[in-house]
Amino acid sequence: MSQLNVIGTTLGRFEIISELGRGGMAVVYKARQADLDRIVAIKLLPPEMTHDTNYVARFRHEARSAARLEHPHIMPVYEVGETNGLHYIAMKYIQGRTLKDVVQEDGALSVRRAAEVLAQVGDALDYAHRQGIIHRDIKPSNVMITDEGWVYLTDFGLARGTDGATSGLTMAGTVMGTPEYMSPEQAQGLASVGPPTDIYALGVVLYELLTGTFPFHAETPMAMLAARLLQSPIPPRDVRGDLPAAVEDVVMRSLARKPEARFASAAEMVTALRTAAGIGANPQAQPPLTPVGGVPAIGETLVASPIQTPPYVRPQMSAQPPQAYVAPPQAAPQRGDPALGLPSLPAPGVSGAKPKTGLFIGIGATVLVLVIAIVGLFAYIGRPTPGPDTTPISGPTDSALTRLLQQADTSLANGDSDTAFEQYQQALGMSADNTAALSGIAIVDNMRADWQKAEQSATNLVNASRSTDKNKAAALGLALLADAVSSQNKVTEAEDSITQALKLDGELALAYAINSNIMAIQAYGANDTAGMEKALDEVDKAVDSVHDETLPIQALTYHAIGFTCAQDYALSRAGGRSPRESSLTEGTADYRKAIQLQPNLPLFHTNLGYLLSNAGDNDQARAEFKRAINLDDTSEAAHNGLAWSFFNSGEYAQAEKEFRRATTLAPDYANAHYGLGLTLENLSRKDEARAEFQQTLTLDPSYTAAQNALDRIGK
Repeated sequence: MSQLNVIGTTLGRFEIISELGRGGMAVVYKARQADLDRIVAIKLLPPEMTHDTNYVARFRHEARSAARLEHPHIMPVYEVGETNGLHYIAMKYIQGRTLKDVVQEDGALSVRRAAEVLAQVGDALDYAHRQGIIHRDIKPSNVMITDEGWVYLTDFGLARGTDGATSGLTMAGTVMGTPEYMSPEQAQGLASVGPPTDIYALGVVLYELLTGTFPFHAETPMAMLAARLLQSPIPPRDVRGDLPAAVEDVVMRSLARKPEARFASAAEMVTALRTAAGIGANPQAQPPLTPVGGVPAIGETLVASPIQTPPYVRPQMSAQPPQAYVAPPQAAPQRGDPALGLPSLPAPGVSGAKPKTGLFIGIGATVLVLVIAIVGLFAYIGRPTPGPDTTPISGPTDSALTRLLQQADTSLANGDSDTAFEQYQQALGMSADNTAALSGIAIVDNMRADWQKAEQSATNLVNASRSTDKNKAAALGLALLADAVSSQNKVTEAEDSITQALKLDGELALAYAINSNIMAIQAYGANDTAGMEKALDEVDKAVDSVHDETLPIQALTYHAIGFTCAQDYALSRAGGRSPRESSLTEGTADYRKAIQLQPNLPLFHTNLGYLLSNAGDNDQARAEFKRAINLDDTSEAAHNGLAWSFFNSGEYAQAEKEFRRATTLAPDYANAHYGLGLTLENLSRKDEARAEFQQTLTLDPSYTAAQNALDRIGK
């Protein structure tokens, strides 16, 4: 490849800064995207290759294949273009190393680390397969890994559709790929390669991560190809004797010579590997933020750019607005009233009052901050993976209906719930009992937090699904129904619905996550640590099946897992206990996974903000609340959270403004009235403060903190 000096030049909107690396057909540069002031990676096709139409077509095919795939472990593509005869792809800039570099520099990995890395690659691969894309060049050099352990799958230049479509880039009988990682059928140049080919390559990668070598040894690439057709792979325990036998079984099954003898999917392989490696949850690595302008190269500090997210925060498990407790000045913190969005749970172990989830917010810097907010679980759920349970029950099944449903799904995925709702309604006009359309409508009603409508639309979905034995659709409807009725404080009904959902579909990750939330709420209210452990067991079940869900449901599942961890963290801090930092870490990581999957949901940012407040990270919490408000200024929960962040910092004027905004948006928001009362008290406006405390008690007579405040300042 000739040396092309483009450093210091501009390609369209991109200012080339430095070279990052080069491969067989392209050079990758670090660049600044001027209009958005962010750092990106630019893959550039050298000039001598632009005369080869096959190379140009393959280059563009890579961009199109990757751009179709939106997944947190697939390298995002921003733009593909041509300037002055130079073809380029603009991608997310990642600070880290290729997995090949990791193996070469660090040697064979521990079983746990190898499993955590491979699980992320497997998640990406499983998603690509479900979208009809086969990668065909899985290898460590096509995997980027950050220093925090977050993995990205890259280079879809050899990708093809599961229908065999390759845009004319390859022909039957042509061997394309890297010999060390090719499956037997790929080595033969067969045109019928499918997902098992990628699973085989993933097995070779796992073998290499665990042993530092390959399952076949040969002197030449052709001999390497022949070896996998004629020989059995060297068992990895022959190379590394300390490997568990169960891990070796996973490797050897993935390397089976016949495709049908391998794992049925990458997700199945990941599940088997997790079990064999003894890890029951996803890796808790943090997805790297996209660097903004002026961010230095690998190894230097990253600065996050503001995230623009659209919000919908809704109460969970209660029709009442969220509440928070602030200990009186000069008093020790005590367990208080309910947190955002959860049923009014009493302090752990307190009986005789309706359930309340407590949270602490200190006054100024004198009192410990402990804020747990559960702002509702489901602002967004994607339609189930297309299959027999989501086909129309009656009416036309022609391409017009299919296109309309696809458009509605796309609108919903893009955050345009109003348009999606209209399109789902149109689909119902074409097929009155279409479960896909009914699912979409139930989802949108839940997104809008219109719980009575959500209850009705979920019931419609359940009834239509059950009448035709569509168990998966019925299970989704029951899960949404549990969400809707629990938000109206009908917890027993919610438990019944979620139990039925799990009976119908024992692999619905979202149902397990909702169940874990309900159990966590009850465990917190009863100060029941054993019950909280059972809730965490449900989290493990959700984790085990989340990879089979659509991305929106994955996002909601991670969000729900984060909530359960937040409840566990709150319980661990109750009564002077030592905080369980692992729940804080895992809860934060899961919320961030949810945000990575669905960045346009303010719900996720708001709940993350409350968890960060709970941990005393007031600045980061405030940033999350502001992100939610930037997307939906009508979110009373986000304004309330922002108000408490100002209050905790002693910025009472700003706190008053935000509390008043929250009470204007939701006049029956007891917690916001209480916070406003405390703010006014600190501003020495006792008469106004007294009125707010009285209003709090009018809305919720059991709000003991407001009663204590009235006793303190006098009635």
